[in-house]
Amino acid sequence: MKRLAACLFASMFAGPALAAPSSIPPADFANFAFAQHPGARLPLDVMLRNSAGQPVRLGELFDGKPVVLDFEYDRCTTLCGVMLDQIGAALHSLPLNPGRDYRLVAIDIDPDSTPQQAADFAAAHGGGSTETAVLTGDETAIHRIADAAGFPYQRDAATGQYAHPAGFIVAAPDGTISRYLLGFDWRPLDLRLAIAEAVDAKVSAPAAAVLLLCYCYDPQTGRYDLAVGRLLKIVGAVTLASLAALIWAASRRQPA
Repeated sequence: MKRLAACLFASMFAGPALAAPSSIPPADFANFAFAQHPGARLPLDVMLRNSAGQPVRLGELFDGKPVVLDFEYDRCTTLCGVMLDQIGAALHSLPLNPGRDYRLVAIDIDPDSTPQQAADFAAAHGGGSTETAVLTGDETAIHRIADAAGFPYQRDAATGQYAHPAGFIVAAPDGTISRYLLGFDWRPLDLRLAIAEAVDAKVSAPAAAVLLLCYCYDPQTGRYDLAVGRLLKIVGAVTLASLAALIWAASRRQPA
C-alpha cells in the first residue's frame, strides 16, 4: 500500500499527465525509494553554486547549526513544490530562528538548472527566506551528495521529468545525517525533534519505509496507471470504514 501511495499522491497534486510515454518502466519504481544512511557523513568538500551563481563549498553551510536538506527539481510538475511548502510551513510554525537554530538548504538535482531558476522555484514554494541556501551544481557534484544521502533520482528522457522520492534529511553541524523524514506523514513536532537531536549529533534509526515519488506515469499510455484509480477506491473505502468505526465507538461511549 505504501509503495502505491507514490502514484496516489502524484496524481492528487499533479496536473494532467504528460502525453509522451515514460521511458521508466513501473517495475523500476521501487528503485527510487530512499536508501537511508543514518550516521553517514555528507561530502562537505563538494563545490556547488549559490543563488547568485557564486561557487560555494557545501561545508560552508554547516557552520555550527543543524541543516535541513531537501533535494528539489525546479521544473517539477508533481511534489517538489508541495514538499518545500510543507517544510517551510513547519519551520515557520516552530519557535526557532532560521540562520541561528538551523539552516534550510535546497539542492536542485537538475544540472541544467540555473541558480536563478532554482532560487525562483524555492522562493515560490516555502524556501524564500534570506537564510535559505538554494544550490545548483554539475551532475557529478549533485550525485555525490545525493548518493551519500541515499537519494536516488533519474531523468526520464521521454518526459523530461525526474523520478525521485519525496522526503528530506536533517543533518548535524558536522554533516552527519541525523534523521530522515519521508513522504508527508510527519508533523512539525517531528521536525522540531529532529533539529534538536541534530544539535547533539544524535542519530535516529531509519524511518519507516515509504515510497512516495514525484513521478507516476504509465509507460505504455503516457497516463497515470490504472492502479491509481483502484488505489483511490481502496483508500476511499478504508477511510469511510475507519470513520464509521470511530463514530460507532464514540456512540458506544455516550451515556445511555
